[in-house]
Amino acid sequence: MVISFPVLAEINLFGGNSLLEAIKANDSQLVQEKVYQGENIEAQDFDGRRPLIYAAFIGNPELLKILIQGGAQLDHRDKLGNSALFYAASRGNLDICEILVGTGAEKNLYNRQGVTPLMAAAKTGYVDVVQLLLSEGADPKVRDYTGRTALMWAQWNRKLLVIQLLQNANIRE
Repeated sequence: MVISFPVLAEINLFGGNSLLEAIKANDSQLVQEKVYQGENIEAQDFDGRRPLIYAAFIGNPELLKILIQGGAQLDHRDKLGNSALFYAASRGNLDICEILVGTGAEKNLYNRQGVTPLMAAAKTGYVDVVQLLLSEGADPKVRDYTGRTALMWAQWNRKLLVIQLLQNANIRE
């Protein structure tokens, strides 16, 4: 008996959803067409990631705006508990963070490890994103499941500018 396994290119990671495929291709025009045609804007891949998360991860503001205008749920979390804002913050994508926060994305959603977008930005050293999240009400005193705050993550990873920013904002443990 011969057992054959599919080649990676043959595996449909997106469940046949053409909207997710258009986002993966970073094609704004095609995404607009798919949304207009009523393609499922909340379709998920095998990790629970929806189109908005992929658009945030890719960092294309145009894709993001199309999906938000189409009614995409801002605070959906994937199987890891990460939201679109989490991915944008952890990648330091200020434009995407501004759009998400400006349209009402929850700033203090935490993932399965208790890490918030503010912590993700702090531990990777994205000063502009940390500033934005603080100015929009992200709570710097929240602790993840290891007990670390955003300041502690910045200190642990030696992100000096973020440490200074948090200390200047009188963020204390």
